[in-house]
Amino acid sequence: MLPLNFPNFHWCCLVVKVETKRIFFYDPVNQAPFKNAAKEEATSLKLSGLSDYNVIPMNNPLQFDGHSCGVFVCWMFIGQVIPGRHLKVNIETLTKRRFELFYYLLTGQLLPLQTPQDDEDEEKMPAPSAEHERSDDEDIPPTQVQQ
Repeated sequence: MLPLNFPNFHWCCLVVKVETKRIFFYDPVNQAPFKNAAKEEATSLKLSGLSDYNVIPMNNPLQFDGHSCGVFVCWMFIGQVIPGRHLKVNIETLTKRRFELFYYLLTGQLLPLQTPQDDEDEEKMPAPSAEHERSDDEDIPPTQVQQ
């Protein structure tokens, strides 16, 4: 695994799979300049002794902002080396993934995986009955004052 940093601006990476003779390249923003540079690095590896290896782009999650490429690349690496750690990195999980990386850097240990709670175990409010539906003439007090 090789991290690639583009002048302290963006992170991409390469993953060499010896058993399948493949060199994967990954760019979390999937933009041509970074993908091309990562592919050039992969091709350079191929020319320097891995001639029978195929160079393949990785199909991994794309970042949705301009500053999370490092988190995406780190989790891609973790998913490659630790079985069962292919976790989602998206807008809903990004803060948690950042914290997990921070915890790992501090302690050298990944947090244990949490299994999602089943819907059946979740406490839910009953659906309102038809007789309690709001009519237009009901006077409902506002929760906020409009200015």
